[in-house]
Amino acid sequence: MSNNIAFRAMVALLVWIALTGCSDGSNQADSKDNQMEPIPKLTVIKPLFPGHIYHPDSELEKLLEKETHVEVTYETPPYSEYKTRLSVKMAGGDIPDIVNTYSPNDPEHNALIDQGVFLPLDDLLPKFPKLKQAFSAQTWEYMRNPTDGHIYGVPWMRDRGGQGIVIRKDWLDKLGLTTPTTLDGLVEVLIAFRDQDPDGNRVNDTIPLTFKDNQISNLNGLFSLFGVNPGWSPASTDANQLQYGLVQPGVKEALKFLRTLRQQGLMDPDFLVGKTIGIDKFKSGKVGVLILNIGDYRQLAVMPSLKTEILDPIHHKGNVLSINLPATPINRTNQISSRSKNPEAALRYLEYQITGGYDLIQYGVEGKTYRIDNGVKLPFDNEKKDPQYSTNVGLELLQPEWLFTDPEKYTKFVPRDMADYMMHKLDTYEKNIMYDYLRPNVVIPSLQEKSALLRQIIEEGYTRMLLESKLDVDTTFDEMVGKWKKSGGDQVTEEVNRLQKDKSEPSFTYMRKP
Repeated sequence: MSNNIAFRAMVALLVWIALTGCSDGSNQADSKDNQMEPIPKLTVIKPLFPGHIYHPDSELEKLLEKETHVEVTYETPPYSEYKTRLSVKMAGGDIPDIVNTYSPNDPEHNALIDQGVFLPLDDLLPKFPKLKQAFSAQTWEYMRNPTDGHIYGVPWMRDRGGQGIVIRKDWLDKLGLTTPTTLDGLVEVLIAFRDQDPDGNRVNDTIPLTFKDNQISNLNGLFSLFGVNPGWSPASTDANQLQYGLVQPGVKEALKFLRTLRQQGLMDPDFLVGKTIGIDKFKSGKVGVLILNIGDYRQLAVMPSLKTEILDPIHHKGNVLSINLPATPINRTNQISSRSKNPEAALRYLEYQITGGYDLIQYGVEGKTYRIDNGVKLPFDNEKKDPQYSTNVGLELLQPEWLFTDPEKYTKFVPRDMADYMMHKLDTYEKNIMYDYLRPNVVIPSLQEKSALLRQIIEEGYTRMLLESKLDVDTTFDEMVGKWKKSGGDQVTEEVNRLQKDKSEPSFTYMRKP
């Protein structure tokens, strides 16, 4: 009897365990099912710059989506069409979740903030500490809207540096010339490059000096040697009065100097008018000195046939070659639509691009697009990369601030020693900075209205003074300035000084790698 009771008790216990186990498994499955949420869908719009690519639905994009548990659809209009396309979408109420804008430096987009188009992120950013830590406190302060003090976007930092001078070091050595340190010394080198056939082809076809491309704004980089800040800066007679540099008398002396170079065959005769841009001529071995953005030197550093160097800033009559920088280090902003159903998913996607997904965005996938050698990621040649995993700048929405002070910024393009060299040159040039004092988030109505016309007046005037051999530079310059003032320049100057209360010198530094 007792054995029967014991047997029945054991059976009951086993049944209870079995039922309990089944019940627990069912409840866990139900719990998991309940936890399964629809994958958030995000839309993104960003400009595609020349040379950039975007391949929809690549395996790399799928990896990013899997890791961030989102489904992302990109729209990438060409840079030249971007503002128009974006304006059309805004007007139609079709606002993507993530919008790449030129805020906080664009009053036009700041006006959209005032209209409630974009979401303030102050309460959301603490949920994404790695995203917040990727930028310095100073940078986040720049992101604050001047009207209400809120943060409306995640920054894309402006590349460091400005225009520098690159020279053919092998030509200097061949002709027994020393590296120039002054403008007069540079002119002597240009004369030697013109007259002494440094490429040894026995043809008088050497171009002593050219600029990266045919934009007239390339000239601005040399104006500091004549004491001119090309942007807005305090007048020498009144520190509380800002003046626009491109119409100041020092520019006239700079233009006379450049005009003389051209007339003496020391400057590329095709600058402004030719089809082949300067950097391509330099790459072909026809040019001795090239003015270009220091960051673009990476294009030359990988060409073993060119032995080049970046000159340290040269001097002229008490002035030093300085780089021209805007008042803030922000280039663009990723703003979140106030209508977005998934703002946290949008921020999670942005955070992942500069944390766990950093290598995917910057390099692709190890073994498919790059290898690691002594701790350094070395990209494969383009033809050896798996196109499905190749880095895709169309996907990239931001970079961590530390990258702009680290050689890794350039090790994707050049060997580590060259990346170190470029960073050293950036540090050297940044010892001499001319900031534009105009705060771009201050709305200047007349500047918004007339900037295109005023820019056209200056560009046409500069072009004439550089190219037309028979005109009088003094007269032409004065006429250009007078036209600029009457066409709205005086009104802009008055509004800038009245509406911008803070006339202190801008200053910022990029954070270092933690």
